[in-house]
Amino acid sequence: MRVYLNASWFSRGINRVIFELYRYMPDDFVIADDPDSADLVVLHINGRHDQNVQRAQKIKSLGHKYAVIQYVLASCRNPDPLEWADLWDDAKVVWSYYDLHKWIPLLYHAPLAALPDKFYREDVEKKYLIGTMGVDPKSECFNEARLACFKAGGKMVHVGKKFTEDPIIDFVSEIDDDELRTIYNQCQWFSVLRRADGFEMIGLEALLCGVRPIMFDTINYRRWYNNFAKFIPEKTVGDTVRDLTEILKGEPSEVTDDEIAEVKVRFDWKTIIEGFWNRCRY
Repeated sequence: MRVYLNASWFSRGINRVIFELYRYMPDDFVIADDPDSADLVVLHINGRHDQNVQRAQKIKSLGHKYAVIQYVLASCRNPDPLEWADLWDDAKVVWSYYDLHKWIPLLYHAPLAALPDKFYREDVEKKYLIGTMGVDPKSECFNEARLACFKAGGKMVHVGKKFTEDPIIDFVSEIDDDELRTIYNQCQWFSVLRRADGFEMIGLEALLCGVRPIMFDTINYRRWYNNFAKFIPEKTVGDTVRDLTEILKGEPSEVTDDEIAEVKVRFDWKTIIEGFWNRCRY
């Protein structure tokens, strides 16, 4: 089967998924150079419903099939699952970390994963009280983390665009995985606070480095990270600052070796990707 992976994304997270799809692709699958020549097109959904439906309709008009990886839902313009039926119903498989069985009986319900060969503990100084990562300061709670860190009397590091000038924050960008691993290890906590929804892969990478992630207490995150993350309610900006400050003023929550071992098993790319490809077969 010829497969097109739609491999031109600005997102580091989606590109990592694409790399793993390549790495664990079955021997009887081959990569197509363009979607028109593919038997199966993998659609990476992290945005608008209408544009992706148009893409799916073109794929079907050529007599080909498509698979869906639904990275976000609640933060889309169309957050109601019923509005996605026209895309999901005709997909060969839909993979999501949301439990969408009510709307997709053959849903591939699985999380994303992380790379223990890239992310692991290092013996470095804990320079930062908290770390953040992302491109949208509002939805990814950059300012909430900034205020809480200031109130707690610590320093913060942000991986991504420089949003402001602040003496308590170090900004880093255009780094490789080795540099990112060291940054995780330098943090006491790492924020994975995403209003509505967003990539949880950051939390897994932090965990493998022995750093406890902080997440909003929502169904999609509780399902996979119940035993591993520090949860706070998803409320107002002021409430989030208060809850974060309380955490940062307390003692760090040590990640044990047993927890890291469990993360490696539960969030294994090979197992997860092979499950996806098996569902893509004719």
